[in-house]
Amino acid sequence: MPDGAIFLTLLRHPVDQFLSVFHNFGIKKEIRNLQPHHNPYEEFFRNPRKISLMASDEVFHFVQNSMSFDLGLNPLQFKNETAVDNLIKRIDNDFHFVMILELLDECLILLRRLMCWDLNHLVYVKLSVNNEYSTGISEDVREQILDWNAADKKLYDHFHKKLQDIIAEQDEDFHEEVRTFKKMNAEFWRECYNNVLPVFDGNKIGYSLHDTHADNRTCKVLATDDVTQTHVIGLRQFKDTLPPSDILMVRNHMQNLNKFNPAMLKWGDVKKVLDPEDDKNELK
Repeated sequence: MPDGAIFLTLLRHPVDQFLSVFHNFGIKKEIRNLQPHHNPYEEFFRNPRKISLMASDEVFHFVQNSMSFDLGLNPLQFKNETAVDNLIKRIDNDFHFVMILELLDECLILLRRLMCWDLNHLVYVKLSVNNEYSTGISEDVREQILDWNAADKKLYDHFHKKLQDIIAEQDEDFHEEVRTFKKMNAEFWRECYNNVLPVFDGNKIGYSLHDTHADNRTCKVLATDDVTQTHVIGLRQFKDTLPPSDILMVRNHMQNLNKFNPAMLKWGDVKKVLDPEDDKNELK
């Protein structure tokens, strides 16, 4: 990386992280033993080590301590306190800033100051919630999740406290800037969107645009999920070499999601970046 590169990462509470992974990676569908059960979490924690081994290689490493694993901790070291401590020290040394999702607005203002960004660069739209798969979790299950993800808990607790200490050291200008940003973000939402639509696919949020902002690209882009954004970037980068089947897949993906989230980018918006003279991209 070039000199001056800034390294960041983001952590969230281990309970929310586990529940999110459990849902988004389809753990209940992945592990057949859990499919018949109304409460798959309680069934999972009857014997988590045995049940997790039933997962495929693609998702196995996300079932336990997924944040620590993503940051380089070998699963064989999950219960090794020294290894976890060394991971925390390495992250402290290698990363300029570890953000905490539960303090996102404060993190974004600290990041703005670090990167010399404008407040307008920070505006965001919430596109998912821990919804049906996190409601009704008993305290016993929450404690089991924390115990099962002990490395993630230690990692999170360290950097959550570190961030709280950093925030406590900030002057009143910082806290006023956080308040200003929260207000700016809320005003952007009100200006762009007239309705928050029912949650779909377990935890996704959709919006509808105000008629006055039906063609506002910023409103559309910020209401578009990360998977679709990745597809769009791929189309722009490889539009001259992609086979028609790949382009058709993206079109169908976007048209399906647009039924639930009409504020997001539409296929017609994306098609404008493709070469209109390229017959293989002419999908009707």
